[in-house]
Amino acid sequence: MTTLQYIHFSVELWGVFFCLIASFVIWISRGQNKILSYKMIALMIVSALLMISDATAWLFRGNTSEAGFYIVRIANFAAFFFAFLTMPLVAEYITQIFETRSGVRGLFWKYIEWALFVIGTILLIINQFHEFIYAFDERNTYYRLAFGVLPGMIAFVGIVITFGVVLQYFQYLRTIEKTATLVYLILPIIAVVIQLFYYGVSFTYLSMVISALTFFITFEIEYVQNNIEIKKQLAEERIRLFNRQIQPHFIFNSLSLIKHLIRKEPEEAVETVEEFAGYLRNSTDLMNEGDCVPVKSELDLVKHYAYMQHKRFGDSVRYVFDVQDEEFDIPPFSVQTIVENALEHGLRASGTVNGIITVKTYRKDKAHFIEISDNGAGFDTHILDVETQSEHVGIKNTKERLSLMCGGTLEIKSETGKGTVVTMKVPEG
Repeated sequence: MTTLQYIHFSVELWGVFFCLIASFVIWISRGQNKILSYKMIALMIVSALLMISDATAWLFRGNTSEAGFYIVRIANFAAFFFAFLTMPLVAEYITQIFETRSGVRGLFWKYIEWALFVIGTILLIINQFHEFIYAFDERNTYYRLAFGVLPGMIAFVGIVITFGVVLQYFQYLRTIEKTATLVYLILPIIAVVIQLFYYGVSFTYLSMVISALTFFITFEIEYVQNNIEIKKQLAEERIRLFNRQIQPHFIFNSLSLIKHLIRKEPEEAVETVEEFAGYLRNSTDLMNEGDCVPVKSELDLVKHYAYMQHKRFGDSVRYVFDVQDEEFDIPPFSVQTIVENALEHGLRASGTVNGIITVKTYRKDKAHFIEISDNGAGFDTHILDVETQSEHVGIKNTKERLSLMCGGTLEIKSETGKGTVVTMKVPEG
């Protein structure tokens, strides 16, 4: 190989290294949008395979041994194949961003990119039996034929289509993402034009990998910015939750209850004071936690709360705990918020005489579940989409915290007049 080819080979090996490192970094960090993370990992891996294939083709080009004969052909085919594959993968990645931020579903342009990938692959396969795009001479050296511009033209068409869609949804990209997208759209086009007039360096392949790495950089910057914003939101939410949990009316009601018990039933008063102190102590401890907490700690808080409310309302409100699984963590105050909501807006709103709130934990299908049910008023779950429904803000905030902090989900089933079931799901690991 010439000096230029050795430089080209070295650059591609470094490209492989960076793409694999990028894949590993994304895998271990994986943000809240895991689908976007997986699509970026796929793009990085394919970019690495593209570089490996092209570097191998350059390394064995001119090698007239039997092994070199097959390696060069396989490597060249793989390089074209992975180059075509980067187009739909980029489309998948950008489509995920647009659909997430715009709320628009069914952006079918990515399927056009997949179709171009299929067309390109079919042409490559045909070329193996009837050479019309590229071939190899007696020295086992690659050279282009009459239709050698076809791969570049397919890439050009794919980029132009992507360019049109990006223009339509450009507003949904952040500044750094706009830069990365423009690099992807412009750099390969320049490379394709250069490649038409000069052959000796895989400008097109290099430009596609550079574009993919640019997307990775923007992905990581976005990840860091999102983490900063999430931490800020969670800090504000912890303060709000603490103020909400230690409400003056709950303290006044509890102290009034204790005062009454001191006069009537001193022994129960002592026990109630201990429960009330436990509630305040647990609330303070959970408030100081910056991350998810063991579900046992959360349930201890709920049991203190349930004791106080049972003492206050008597047998009209009963609490049932069915704890089958305690080997997982959840956001602080998450179960407490739902249980309190069940009492205030479920049982008390309906005036239920024999109210029951059940808290159940269990493990199923590689996930942990918490189920909170009541036989109270129930409600139309569609009102959760209305921002003005302040009585259900606790449920919405719990759902968001569960997703952000634990990667969990929250599902609500409710029927007016019959009650509500709230199910939290926390994946293992």
